[in-house]
Amino acid sequence: MNWIRYSLNRQLLFSLSAGLILSSLFCLILFAGLYHAQLAEERSSASVAVNLLLQTSLENAMLKQDLDGLRDIVRRLGEQEDVEQVFIVNPRGEIRFASVTGLLGKTIQWPNQTLPQQPHTDFLKTEAGEVLRSINPVHNKAPCIQCHGPLEQKPVNGVLFVDYAAAPIRAKARTTTLLFIGAGIIIISLTLLMLWFFISRMVLKPVQHLAQAGQELAAGNLAARVQVHSDNELGRLSTTFNQMAETLQTKMRELNEQEAFLQGLLDAIPDGIRVLDTEHRIVKVNHAYCKQLGINSETALSRHCYDVYQRAKPCAPTLSTCPLHEINKNSKPIKKLSHYFTKEGTERPVEVFAAPMKIKQAGQSKSLIVESIRDLEKAVQFSHEQKLSAMGQVAAGVAHEIHNPLASIRLALQNTLRLLDAGTCDPPKLSEYLTLLDREIDKCIAVTQRLLKLTTLGGEQRQPVNIESALRETLSLLEYESQERKITMNIQINTPNCRVLAQENDVRMLIMNLVQNAFHAMPQGGKLDIMLERAQQNIQLHIQDTGVGIPPEHLSKIFDPFFSYRADGKAGTGLGLSISQNLAQQYQGLIKVHSRHGEGACFTLILPDAEQLIAI
Repeated sequence: MNWIRYSLNRQLLFSLSAGLILSSLFCLILFAGLYHAQLAEERSSASVAVNLLLQTSLENAMLKQDLDGLRDIVRRLGEQEDVEQVFIVNPRGEIRFASVTGLLGKTIQWPNQTLPQQPHTDFLKTEAGEVLRSINPVHNKAPCIQCHGPLEQKPVNGVLFVDYAAAPIRAKARTTTLLFIGAGIIIISLTLLMLWFFISRMVLKPVQHLAQAGQELAAGNLAARVQVHSDNELGRLSTTFNQMAETLQTKMRELNEQEAFLQGLLDAIPDGIRVLDTEHRIVKVNHAYCKQLGINSETALSRHCYDVYQRAKPCAPTLSTCPLHEINKNSKPIKKLSHYFTKEGTERPVEVFAAPMKIKQAGQSKSLIVESIRDLEKAVQFSHEQKLSAMGQVAAGVAHEIHNPLASIRLALQNTLRLLDAGTCDPPKLSEYLTLLDREIDKCIAVTQRLLKLTTLGGEQRQPVNIESALRETLSLLEYESQERKITMNIQINTPNCRVLAQENDVRMLIMNLVQNAFHAMPQGGKLDIMLERAQQNIQLHIQDTGVGIPPEHLSKIFDPFFSYRADGKAGTGLGLSISQNLAQQYQGLIKVHSRHGEGACFTLILPDAEQLIAI
């Protein structure tokens, strides 16, 4: 029955056919029974009319004692068409008159052992076949009392039996029934055809189109729509379906766009990002993570988090720091140093920062772990490159400062050689050239000493450092860079001879980092104001630039390691300000910043006054 089960058209046709056939059969059976009973009733009524006539004739014959006439009436009645036999029975059950002579003298049993009092008709089986027997009692009347007795004792003088042939009645009923069946079949067929045509066109086809469109939607074709051909319920259903499909397509497009935006956002992060579920499965990665390991995203998403450690099962929490275990236990972010193995088996040092994330999925809360993975090898390499770049800029300034004295030295030597070659000895002139040589050599030595003070590692012992001297000498190394960048530097010393207890090379490095940071904020040139003063038992060095300023959302992050925001558009290590803040804190100081976006920034280096510390 599957061919019916999977087709609404066939189901409807089968149901209508079955319903109409069953109802037609019921009506047919009811009609046949009623028609058969009606025929019997009509025949019975005709029999009653005949019987009344016969009874009247019988009574007349009995009153006239005309028994031969009575026999003749019975005989002629039995000769009628469709009449099998006619006989009259006395109250004792003896057949006294009969159209068939063989019945005379026989005895019959009364139904229910009771003499019939009312006329009735029944079909019954006889030796001659099935007949419709009409039983009509002949009631006693006043003229008959003399022969038959009182009415109270003899209410019935006899019973008239008329047997009609049942076959013609049955045949007529059968013929009529067959005609009715034929007409019913034609009516049912026409009704089914019209119903099927109407339902198929107005119901089943629209439903079929809806089903096809639904299957296309389920298969992923979100552009599937249904043509609307009417304004009835199915037409409104089709319109609603199209609106639903349009909404679904819009929502799916928005979802895909959000998914693409999220993936693009993750891919824009330079550090590797991966998201883990509670079963150690990787559910999301970015491009940097795949690049770190040398694999594609499909491979990454098919792995577990411990695969990067070349393990076949999760790490034991007692032997190593497992972010998933620690976060499940404490629900707090953690940071750890670790190492990964790339696709080629190369070990790579990384810094992992893991944090918990709660989402709702299928109406249930789900816990995930987000890991940010920084490639320390690249960070160190990039930091080294940045340092080399910074030192290159300093070296360019040093070369510029040394170039002029060396040029003067060369001129003095050339003039001295020309005097000697000419054979003239002019002691005052030679003395002048030698003095110039000595002065210019001192300048070169001073430049190299300043460079050595910047790069030489200091000892563990802290000593008083003159901030003004360190400031001026460091700025002299950066003078060439400031000219190249079109930056004017102004120095204001409000408190001379300010000293701090520190290592001199650290102080110079602090000054250089802060000044170069200001240079980076002025890619189009500008002015740099530097002020040194003593305030509240501290030495304060203010470095004010006229650059682009710092956005408010970045102010709290500029001292974080690896956070980089440079106005000149170049990539930075994000370590300069972090290192400077750590250096200042080592000497019980700090660096403060004040900035408005678009109006420049002011960095203030605050260190304890050495005079106050010595006094204590």
